[in-house]
Amino acid sequence: QAFDAPYFHEAVLHLDRAAPELLAALASQGILGGYDLSADYPELDPALLVCATEARTAGDIQRYLQVASSLFYESSQAAG
Repeated sequence: QAFDAPYFHEAVLHLDRAAPELLAALASQGILGGYDLSADYPELDPALLVCATEARTAGDIQRYLQVASSLFYESSQAAG
């Protein structure tokens, strides 16, 4: 999370890689992963705006977390 202020449905996440890489990997799993903020807020790069509304189920959110976590884990294993 990029900011300490309260938020409602949206949050900005700082990433350890460029957002397009993560978004493409999530898309390959059928997940719309968020919005790459690099063009609009280069000072936050790499960062991703994510949103979860009442249109998403707890299962949808859990799947997002599982897939994103596995992508970060795979990346850290490849780097190390």
